[in-house]
Amino acid sequence: MASAQKIELSGVHQTALASAALRGAHTLCGDEPKIFRDELALRLAGMPDADAVAMMGRVSPASASTCILRSRFTEDRLAAARDRVSQYVILGAGLDSFALRQGDGLGDLAVYEVEDPPFQEWKRQRTAELGLTAPAQLHYVPCDFEVTSLEDALAASDFDPNQPCFISWLGVTQYLTPDAVKGTLAWAAARPAGSEIVLTFLEENEQALHLQAGVMSGLGRLTYFSPAEMTGLLENAGFSRIEHLSADRANEIYFRDRKDGLIAPQIQRLVSAIV
Repeated sequence: MASAQKIELSGVHQTALASAALRGAHTLCGDEPKIFRDELALRLAGMPDADAVAMMGRVSPASASTCILRSRFTEDRLAAARDRVSQYVILGAGLDSFALRQGDGLGDLAVYEVEDPPFQEWKRQRTAELGLTAPAQLHYVPCDFEVTSLEDALAASDFDPNQPCFISWLGVTQYLTPDAVKGTLAWAAARPAGSEIVLTFLEENEQALHLQAGVMSGLGRLTYFSPAEMTGLLENAGFSRIEHLSADRANEIYFRDRKDGLIAPQIQRLVSAIV
């Protein structure tokens, strides 16, 4: 097996590494109570602790909290949905470590990590190099979206399309065309009743445009939605019980009385919707 370090990663994949580094830095040095704990993030990213902490210090509090909040909110929603679902589909899984962190605690929950083949292979190699054992409930689903549909990719696994599922789609929609976003939402809304999706999207504002001109300038044109536009997309796809997590609400629930300066992001929005 080739070394994980020999697989060339794209700009989008580099953002996945950065997100993992920020989750790990928060776990390592963030104030208590931690918003999210990911003890495997820095090991998977292959980043020294000091470098991750330095990265945390270079970004704004809202930027640092983006990947931390979305992971916490998603896993909170998943926990609340466990009486309805026994399948968890992670679209654009990146270095998500949920299944590895849970291990035997997954119980009857099957986890399907959907990612493009090169990065998924990089992650699998990295996991093996670290001596981590993937639980039997974890299924890797390689999917090159340019040539394979999500439905076909999952059909090649033991995913059961006739059973409800929980879907997370974090940090991805901004890199897709609006039509591609609509297509994935249509697939998700066609899942059985009780299925749920949590996704992020970028809201176009002055901060977002500044971000695109800066650290994300090499990633091409980004796609934005207003909360009203995203609600419309979800409703048209067939979702109900749509709930946006506003920055004010996130600050109240997750960031109240913190001393480390972390605050809810104003750019990347979170929304959940149930079929």
